[in-house]
Amino acid sequence: MNLRRLYPLDGFPQQRQLWSWISFDVANQSFTLIINTLLFSIFFSEVVVQNDAIDDRIWALTYGSSMLLCALFSPIAGAMADERAWKKRCLIGSGIVCGVFTCALAFIQPGQIWLAALLYIPANFAFSIGENFLASFLPGLARQDQVGRVSGFSWACSYGAALLLLLLTAGAMIGMKLEAPDQWRPFFVSAGLWFLLFAVPTMLWLKEPAVPHVVHAGRNLIVAGFVRLGETIRHVTRYRDLAVLLGASLFYGTGMSVVIFFASKLAGEYGFSQVNLVVFVAVITVSGIIGTIVPTLYQDRMGHRRSTLLYLTVWVLTAGAFAFYAYLNEAHARTPGAGPYPTWPLWIIGNLLGFGLGSLGSANRAFVGYLAPPSRAAETFGMWGLMWKLSAIMTFPFAWIKDTAGTPSALVLLAGFIVAGFVLTLLIDEKRGHAAAQAGDPAAA
Repeated sequence: MNLRRLYPLDGFPQQRQLWSWISFDVANQSFTLIINTLLFSIFFSEVVVQNDAIDDRIWALTYGSSMLLCALFSPIAGAMADERAWKKRCLIGSGIVCGVFTCALAFIQPGQIWLAALLYIPANFAFSIGENFLASFLPGLARQDQVGRVSGFSWACSYGAALLLLLLTAGAMIGMKLEAPDQWRPFFVSAGLWFLLFAVPTMLWLKEPAVPHVVHAGRNLIVAGFVRLGETIRHVTRYRDLAVLLGASLFYGTGMSVVIFFASKLAGEYGFSQVNLVVFVAVITVSGIIGTIVPTLYQDRMGHRRSTLLYLTVWVLTAGAFAFYAYLNEAHARTPGAGPYPTWPLWIIGNLLGFGLGSLGSANRAFVGYLAPPSRAAETFGMWGLMWKLSAIMTFPFAWIKDTAGTPSALVLLAGFIVAGFVLTLLIDEKRGHAAAQAGDPAAA
């Protein structure tokens, strides 16, 4: 048996480039998992805020503020990176800032809401804008008929890293008796060091893409960046399929952001202890790895639009099932003398959500890379970042409805966002969009 055939990137050129790029995807997992998904939201609510009536809204405002800053800066930062060919510098800089500020989260004490905001907001800003710069390398690392495979395999590697992090976290919680939220500060330091460690291969070996680009001579960097943005906006009808995809990303990105940033809180509400919560997220992560296999192996052949619609269908059905479960759970809780409500349906729902996170996240990044003009990759992914950061800000309506009308109503809103993204995706013609990106690229012209 030829084991090399099991390696999805076998025969691809630039192997060291690919792995140095994948390494940063692995680095990202420490922040998105330990900080945003698993531990910090609980630490923030139970240790820092200590007020159940307002903790969801304060967390959503803190997180949303960082996303608003990233949304405002993403397009112009991408345009400036394209103008000076600084994608690698910006990527490495964002990684260092994120790693250092993540370690500093360990200094937060009870009641220090402002300190938590002053440390978390720049950490999450750097992490989020770094995702844009990382994705902008994708068109230069693979042929256009291979972007799905490269993106999916990298996503699978990052999910594998997440699984390792979860096992280490669960082991530390059990072995070192670090189960209470006020004992989690060492995990924040570990997450920051993990990020810095896996950013080192990227720093050493990833090269700035050698893409021809138009330089606006005689203008300073900021002015040139705005000029580039203006040029893209004036020609938006040329890239209408890309524009529709970015709009769709806003809506289904909201659904993904809700799952990432409220998963631990929702699971805790329905009876999961802290250790079981880690195991639950670990199982979801395995489902995410399985989810990335689909775009890795099939997306380039199935087509980006068809693949995305398939994953969105799974998400709509899962969100609806979650809302129904939440409704039944709350109705059961109002019954006098009722015992604990079964949690086994959450394992099924959680695995489907994990599958969607892995497959949809990877597929969307590859889809944007397929429709992006090569010389404006950072700018395009800056606009992509704008949509994803705005989608994260749109988690605030979810938190507000959850606090005021209950979890079932909030989950119905979540399903509505995903349906809106599904409808917009139906309007995309990927072949027309790809041809427009190649024909209208300024460098090619």
